[in-house]
Amino acid sequence: METKPLVLERTYNAPIQKVWDAITNRDQMKEWYFEFEEFKPEKGFKFQFTGGDENVQYLHECEVLVSDPPNKISYSWRYPEYKGYSVLTWELFSEAENRTRLKLTHEGLESFPQENPNFRVESFTGGWNYFVNEALPAFVETEVIKKSVAIKAKPETIWDILLHPNDQWAIAFGGGALVKTDWKVGSDVIWTDLEGNVGAYGIVKEHDPTEYLQVQMYDEVDPAPNVEIGDYKENYTLTKADNGDFVLNVESGPIAKKYVQNHGAMWDAALKIIKELSEK
Repeated sequence: METKPLVLERTYNAPIQKVWDAITNRDQMKEWYFEFEEFKPEKGFKFQFTGGDENVQYLHECEVLVSDPPNKISYSWRYPEYKGYSVLTWELFSEAENRTRLKLTHEGLESFPQENPNFRVESFTGGWNYFVNEALPAFVETEVIKKSVAIKAKPETIWDILLHPNDQWAIAFGGGALVKTDWKVGSDVIWTDLEGNVGAYGIVKEHDPTEYLQVQMYDEVDPAPNVEIGDYKENYTLTKADNGDFVLNVESGPIAKKYVQNHGAMWDAALKIIKELSEK
């Protein structure tokens, strides 16, 4: 009987290197895929992991067969306790500077015991659809959060509260969030917890008091000297509305889509606190 491999394709709004890192970097893979004790995108590298559903977990044994960064990685996929052998291939094609097409091919599924519904092509199709069309885009694609709040207060009052988040609106981001900075252009901005552990590290890029503030963050909390700053920014803009109120606008990002809902809720809470404090 002729059998066809399972093939799925999806284009992501992300550069090819970012998608390649997501499918080959062990630390990133555990965020959306499976957790491996070890993984290297090198031909001949053998690895194993467990995966399944709430009823049963299966041991997977794999070996990297092809590695061509950042375009293709292929590895065997088998279950040592069951007959059968398959090959999983991830191929990446750069469609534009920030667009990448993924083609996933899983061959040999018919060799697994078909009396077990978990080994049928329908089960694999459902699983790969989740990873390709939900989990991976949520990890590699980004979004800028945009929030605003109208406040009946003087701009100086609003701005003063904005610049003093400690024990005030910073609690919306975890209760123990503190910021260390003098808010001068070029100064460091360091977010820590109550024990002093750094959670975010950035620089004040622009500051026009009572009107505009931009903070740009490093990708690492302990950036090396002369390292390039990251893409993540926080922009705060205060404008006057027609009715005399002031509107505080916040833009935060880009941030991975998987975090947008949770992070957006934190900003909602933070702006609510800023409004309440300003209007007292």
